[in-house]
Amino acid sequence: MMTTTSLGILGVGHHLPGLPVSNEAMAETAGIDIEWIRERTGIETRHRAAPESLTSDLATQAAHRALETAPAGTDMIVLGTSTPDGLSPSTACHVQRNLGLGGVPAFDVSAGCSGFLYALCVASAMVAAGLARHPLVVGADVMTRWVDPKDERVAPLFGDGAGAVLLGPVPDGYGILALEMWADGSLSEVAVMPHHGGWFRMDGRGVKRVVMEMAPKILEAALAKAGVRLDQLDRLLVHQANPKLVRRLGDFVGLPPEAVPDYGRLTGNTAGASVAVTFSMAHAERPFRDGDLFALLAVGAGMTAAAAIVRWHDPATAA
Repeated sequence: MMTTTSLGILGVGHHLPGLPVSNEAMAETAGIDIEWIRERTGIETRHRAAPESLTSDLATQAAHRALETAPAGTDMIVLGTSTPDGLSPSTACHVQRNLGLGGVPAFDVSAGCSGFLYALCVASAMVAAGLARHPLVVGADVMTRWVDPKDERVAPLFGDGAGAVLLGPVPDGYGILALEMWADGSLSEVAVMPHHGGWFRMDGRGVKRVVMEMAPKILEAALAKAGVRLDQLDRLLVHQANPKLVRRLGDFVGLPPEAVPDYGRLTGNTAGASVAVTFSMAHAERPFRDGDLFALLAVGAGMTAAAAIVRWHDPATAA
């Protein structure tokens, strides 16, 4: 029998609220040029949470779906978000309440669009420290409430959503092979979420510059730590800032379009939820097979960046 000394993904799920909001609908409500959206971003639709829905509501739906697909329950909740229900208590505590998991440790992590991967890194460290065995890692944001609906350069980019994974023991050689994190606070003005009123603001060119500089570097560092090569990856699942930027990054690192999916054309930029949503959609569309190697990669406000290298374990086919 193989020993179970590695940490892997046991369950995954995502939630996109409401019906898709088309470019045509965006143009009607905000007077935005449809062709600009298509040509500059590649986004076709995005989802918008109902006025009464909270970040914790979206996160709870994604968490339910991840737990439904997993063989075990959770003993910790780590939630990455930039749009919490409130300053206190944490959004993760609301999710814990919604799931009926009283007593399970729960807390938030804030790292912009890198939020889910930062939460994944923290949860992995908690397992290594002996504080959890099956942490639930969630990324969730309701960014559409924080962008000016009349801002034709920003409003079309964002959508709301949540994604989640349940972690747990997998056979040695599978699971999370490497994690990398990075931040540079001197770049904090590139993307800013104001605390007291005002809309989210972003230097689009600055974001692209940091993405193209840092994403390949942190991916390379994670691959080296895992002892694998880029050309061994079956898929690279990138934060969906917009499909054009995702494709540009894929071309830059030399991976074909089928290896770097652009679900952002259907979801928009779901911020801290993006990587988890992308992973869940990729698995639903073309399920990972036992032994598949993939990378998760994000750059976000801070500026922050993170990467994970994962080898998929499918107990049904590996048994």
